[in-house]
Amino acid sequence: MAVSNRVRSALTTTVLATAATGFLAGCGTDDDDQEQVAYCTDEDGEIVDEDLCDDDYRGPGAGLFFLYLGGFRPGLPVGTVLPAGGTRISPTDTAARQRAGLPPSGKVSSGTRVSGGLGSGTGARVGTAGG
Repeated sequence: MAVSNRVRSALTTTVLATAATGFLAGCGTDDDDQEQVAYCTDEDGEIVDEDLCDDDYRGPGAGLFFLYLGGFRPGLPVGTVLPAGGTRISPTDTAARQRAGLPPSGKVSSGTRVSGGLGSGTGARVGTAGG
């Protein structure tokens, strides 16, 4: 059975397009790609005590600490320096906190997992603690 070049080309294009669509759909379903982890850090990206990022904190250094979201692993200890590439949010910026999927006020525990939101997919995976 002879098949014209036009039919062969159309079939090849359809098969390739279907395969590409299936591949790309599978790429977007991994929850780990969308999950962000929040830590309280200083201006150098070093994890500090989470109390310093409570929006009610008014002690020494208030305003110099940030909620830092990225593709970090949970459970990193105080003193770990996180790599660049995450999203830095002021603890008192209620709108930015909400956009990132965090509560608008209060303390955010270190290692809090957040799905989606501002900065999704940014940051690097951190496998070891520094310090």
